[in-house]
Amino acid sequence: MLIIGYSKGVIVVVDVSRDQPVYNISVAAELVGVHPRTLRIYEELGLVVPARTEGNTRLFSNADIEMLRHIRFLIQELGLNLAGVKLVLRMEQSLRIRIEDWCE
Repeated sequence: MLIIGYSKGVIVVVDVSRDQPVYNISVAAELVGVHPRTLRIYEELGLVVPARTEGNTRLFSNADIEMLRHIRFLIQELGLNLAGVKLVLRMEQSLRIRIEDWCE
């Protein structure tokens, strides 16, 4: 995936892998459309496990962002609570399916 940024008058393009942690919590929250505290709650519940820097800063990968958007879909579109989300995620992993594929 390409990440495009702008720094000191120069356009910067970086190619990162899906699993490379690159986004801090503020950027990740903005990309997902939730408050940073929401991401901390998801982490506390084990729904997502961001990488940590030596200074203990959370860093989210593109795979984490995809998972967070999926969690948001389950909550906002399907009306699940966090316990329901945990159950659905476990079921999806066991059955190797995505609930979103069934909700059209």
